[in-house]
Amino acid sequence: MLILFRKHLFWFSFIFIYLINTTPLAQPPPFFHHICVNSPTYTINSPYQRNLDTALSALPTTNSGFGYSNFTTGQLNDRVISFALCRGDLEPALCTNCVNDSIVKLRELCPNQIESIGYYNDCFLKYSNETGNTNEVALPNLQNTSNVDRFSGALRDLMDRLRAEAAAGGPLLKFATGNITGPDFSTIYGLMQCTPDLSEQVCNDCLEAALNRVPDTNLYGKVGGRILQSTCNFRYEIYEFFNQTTQSISPPSRSIPQSPPGYVLYLYY
Repeated sequence: MLILFRKHLFWFSFIFIYLINTTPLAQPPPFFHHICVNSPTYTINSPYQRNLDTALSALPTTNSGFGYSNFTTGQLNDRVISFALCRGDLEPALCTNCVNDSIVKLRELCPNQIESIGYYNDCFLKYSNETGNTNEVALPNLQNTSNVDRFSGALRDLMDRLRAEAAAGGPLLKFATGNITGPDFSTIYGLMQCTPDLSEQVCNDCLEAALNRVPDTNLYGKVGGRILQSTCNFRYEIYEFFNQTTQSISPPSRSIPQSPPGYVLYLYY
């Protein structure tokens, strides 16, 4: 009986080890949008690649505690500037998972691009060798509103309120959500966010410029949509797409000096 038990145990262990070694690892889900800037590119084992490896390995450890991570290393053209931003209502563990998945997926999709960006609903990741905003994404809901003027007016009122609220956030979190009654008793839900390293004025200007782009994009007349940029983003829908319970922190004292205006744009979720 003991010999028979040992035989069964041996074969069970063998099958278990086989399954572990042959079952493919779970792959990160696809981005809903990503950008691989085609030029310039880096070569294998170049200083830029080594700096990129270092930056993306260190990036998740720099999380501010409210979803913003950034890490820069290297010099001149070999410098790597990397940062990630999670939605302000995301739980820390989900944020960490989103950033880690972004790092894996973006390097698969953009294997030798110096500048790349990837967007999930919960976070985005960007790395480049220079600062600045070179890309913009506007993604609409496919449904049209039945009353463009009234919907646009209510939407603007909501987003102006959220813009001011997000911009007034502190150095750890610049994020705001809310809703307003639209035409035909509908409810419009909105979200606005900036990277928290921006001053209040720069965040405000970034979101204002993005909002002013709506009439010139395919978002106009739609019941939902988002504009994504690397330093700020917004989204609106006629359904609740964010969590009601969010982290809250006090804004900084007004005596803290603000950096001078001057910003770069980028977009969505």
